[in-house]
Amino acid sequence: MDSLMNQNPNFIIETIITYGPLCAALLALLWLLTRCIVNIGPTEIGILERRFFGQSLPTGRAFATGLEVGVLAKYLQPGLHFVAWPLMAVIKKVPFVIISSDELGVITAADGETMPSGRIFAEDKAGDHHDSFQDPVGFLTHGGIRGKQLRFLTNGTYKIHPLLFHVQKILKTKIPEGLIGVVTASDGLALDNGQLLGRHVEGHDHFQKAEIFLQADGQKGPQIDFLRPGSYNILTDVFTVEMRKATQIIEDQIGLVEARDGAPMERNEIVASTPDLAKHKGYQDGEAFLQCGGQRGPQETVLRPGTYYINPYLFEVSIRPVTVINQGEVGVLISNIGRDPMDLTEASPESESGKLRHVVPEGYRGIQRNVIGPGKYNLNPLVFSLVKVPTTMRSVEWAQDAQSGFNPFEVVSHDGFEMRVEVRCQYRIQPEDAPYVVQRLGSVAELERNVIHPQIDGIFRAQVSRSPAISYQQNRAVEQSAAENAVRDDLLKYRVDVVSVMITNIHLPEALMRTTQQKNLAEQEESMFDAKKKAEERRIEFEKTKSEADQQSPLMQARIGVEITEHEAKQTQKRAEGEAARIRITAIAEAERTQAIGNAEAHVTQVRGEAQAKAYQDQVKALSAQGVTAVELIKAISAAGLRITPDVIVSGTTGSEGSGGLVQALLAQVVSQQIKTPVAK
Repeated sequence: MDSLMNQNPNFIIETIITYGPLCAALLALLWLLTRCIVNIGPTEIGILERRFFGQSLPTGRAFATGLEVGVLAKYLQPGLHFVAWPLMAVIKKVPFVIISSDELGVITAADGETMPSGRIFAEDKAGDHHDSFQDPVGFLTHGGIRGKQLRFLTNGTYKIHPLLFHVQKILKTKIPEGLIGVVTASDGLALDNGQLLGRHVEGHDHFQKAEIFLQADGQKGPQIDFLRPGSYNILTDVFTVEMRKATQIIEDQIGLVEARDGAPMERNEIVASTPDLAKHKGYQDGEAFLQCGGQRGPQETVLRPGTYYINPYLFEVSIRPVTVINQGEVGVLISNIGRDPMDLTEASPESESGKLRHVVPEGYRGIQRNVIGPGKYNLNPLVFSLVKVPTTMRSVEWAQDAQSGFNPFEVVSHDGFEMRVEVRCQYRIQPEDAPYVVQRLGSVAELERNVIHPQIDGIFRAQVSRSPAISYQQNRAVEQSAAENAVRDDLLKYRVDVVSVMITNIHLPEALMRTTQQKNLAEQEESMFDAKKKAEERRIEFEKTKSEADQQSPLMQARIGVEITEHEAKQTQKRAEGEAARIRITAIAEAERTQAIGNAEAHVTQVRGEAQAKAYQDQVKALSAQGVTAVELIKAISAAGLRITPDVIVSGTTGSEGSGGLVQALLAQVVSQQIKTPVAK
């Protein structure tokens, strides 16, 4: 090449002149090819624009669907395409639209038919032709409406014309467990006058098909239907979802329900009669509640423990504890619903003939005759007012610092002394009598405050006023018994059983107490002196008796000795009589013999005999004849030294005149000693 250039300097110029046009033509062709042949990537679409030689766009249209000049609604699919440049041009390549699993794609169309007046969102009239907005021509040629679309994109990859359709990605609506989603529609028919919630319409699949909701005449505003826990494809521009807690009622609780919509209640009703819970699933199906004739206002039926998905726009639920009746009490129910008690006109112990009965049977409005016993009850406090009445024995005290709050009775006695009397009253209400106590008094507190207290107060004031102070205290038991009987008779009219009325203390005036104490002390001292005097007198009698008792032993011994002596004397007398007879015979013989011998001594003997006879007479006067005989016999026996009886004689005789063997033995010993002692001559 260098040699050619050296040989011919004009070679370059000639070459350029020769091949230049061809190169230019090739370059031009290459440039033209870059304009006419377009490569669209596998995840892209190409946006076309017709620039020349076409029809004008119709009025109000922004994209060409045919041979109009402007941006075409049709786009280029991925791949190589020939474009009639400069008539046509690819103005933009855009990636596919990807909607993830937790997203929705909200479409706003920049072209299409005008939205009807009063509508906010566009119906999808071309829904069967635009293939989820991937066929823009089909959308525009089949009545697609400009504006935000009711139909949206779900999870997937889409070829969306970005100039015709703006895609806004939003998150799906997720309702966690324990929550509900209450819905408010921003489009639809207006609510009727007095209507609070939009009625249920079919086919919208839990508000996931907004177009069907509107086509079925869904209403604007809060909806009676709501969303339960789960994931939903909700167009949040059409339906605003607010999270609310589900109604949870735990053990020992109930739920009181008030309906905010429904038929009006009757004028004289306090609570609304609730339709069958099974039909509206425990207030969880608001539409069924209204269709079954549910009424606006507090409901009669309560909710039991559990979890309920209840629309708070329709129902307000307040949690209350269950009714508990403890041991030792009953519950008296006052029903606010039921038949009119005016129908009960028959005579009864509770009402006068022809007049309203206040204690009524089940099914009537008023105080229920049947009480409820200990336990737990799901009672609606709007339906039943409950009065608890204790059935165990209760005590009411009138004392200082008494728990019942009553002070001691300040009373004046008959003799004008101010006294304080402390009293305790114990009573009991039988279960079957509880409704009648409530009927008359309302509660046990009213019974104690308005009946028992004034009655006992009056009874004790009357009693004390009739009695002197000291006498009242002294007759306390009698006065207490009389007061108890009077209180029992009075409270029997109220169906109250009085167990006891006790006077626990009586406080007399201090001056009276001192006087009484002094008097009692004097009486006590007098009684003490009298007692001492009697004690001394009794002591004297005792000493006298003791002395006599002490002398009984010698007396008994002497008496026994005398008796022994008498027995021995009798025994000796018998013996002496025998001996005397012998001696007399002997003496007669001896006397006849002696008469002859001792006539001389007769005179002496006569004198001696007279003296001795006188002595015997004196002894007889002193000792009696038997005593003298006994003495003489004893002397004779003693002089002779004879033992004619045993030393000791123990007799077994007993009785009033006998004596024990031991005493006889002792006396016999004494006599024996006397016999042994020599008799002085």
